[in-house]
Amino acid sequence: MSIRFLLGVLLAVACLCGGAVHAETASGKGMGSVNYSWRLGADDRQEALRKAKLNAVERYIADTNAARSRAFDQQRDRIAAHIDDYVLGATVLSENEDKAAKTYNVVIRADINGTRLLNDLGGGSATAAAVASTQHPMLTFLFVARSQSSVQSFDDKVYKREDVDASASRKTHEGETVRAHSVDTSDSMDTHASMAVTSGGSTTRKADKVDWTVSRASEINTAMTGLFADAGYDVIEADQVESSSNGLLNIDQIRAAYSHGDDLPSQLMRNTTQGVQQAGIGLLAIGTLDVGMQDKDPVSGNTRVYVTVTGKVYNVSSKFARTVSSVGPVQYAGLGPDASVARTNALKLAAQNAAQQMVDELNNKGIH
Repeated sequence: MSIRFLLGVLLAVACLCGGAVHAETASGKGMGSVNYSWRLGADDRQEALRKAKLNAVERYIADTNAARSRAFDQQRDRIAAHIDDYVLGATVLSENEDKAAKTYNVVIRADINGTRLLNDLGGGSATAAAVASTQHPMLTFLFVARSQSSVQSFDDKVYKREDVDASASRKTHEGETVRAHSVDTSDSMDTHASMAVTSGGSTTRKADKVDWTVSRASEINTAMTGLFADAGYDVIEADQVESSSNGLLNIDQIRAAYSHGDDLPSQLMRNTTQGVQQAGIGLLAIGTLDVGMQDKDPVSGNTRVYVTVTGKVYNVSSKFARTVSSVGPVQYAGLGPDASVARTNALKLAAQNAAQQMVDELNNKGIH
């Protein structure tokens, strides 16, 4: 009996821990204010508290991304009507009643059910709800991880110029003196010269030439595939799309192009979008995750690595590719006991956030 009891306890603890891992609860402040007519009543206090809860949720959304903020604006009334579904608890930090102005203000700290809120925002926008489709759109993505391999700096080009203006003047003097038995004459000449020098010039600076080492990163693929799939998209691996693109999608050429610049050449970009279209895929997500130099986090003392993510989602279902979502450049920091772990954490965090922002924008536009 004791062994069964212990096993039951361990199982219960495991379930609780597993739930905690997948749940996302955030804590944030909120402020609410009401005006009352005669005296402050219980209903007035409750209305101020409700407004404070909604304000806390709005602040939480504002710290995510622009797409979620737009989704929140579309669903504000619905969320406000069910605010207690998203606020698990609230603690009053301060309250103030101004009897002269007949106003009541309250500041709270709210525990927000972020998982439920973000799920509802992602799947319940007014635009997305209006789109009825039994088929999920197919999407493929190609994000590459890059780190700087070489940086070529150029000396400033300095141009110097001097303009010289010279001028001269001459004056002649003549004189005559008459004496009793002779006449004397005299003449003289004064010469004056001047020169003005004007100097100037310019300095031309040339941007650094950066070459990148492009590598495959499984953490990018795993994070993005999971988020896109959870959002309802049929994710097709880029390698599979390449084999069905009639040779137009060339992953090696894309990686080579990203090793020397931030954008794909126009012809390569056109071939890529047409290749994805010919493979029967409607959406293409493409971009870069640039790994920066490591440093030390001043708070934890761990190694810290920053990753800058930039990307776009194209709708390639018609003749011309159209940008339907974009992200970045945005930086994310990963921490770890060494540079390798910090890099992995940073890439995973950047990939997750980039994919989530693109999904939110697609949901807002009803592409789901």
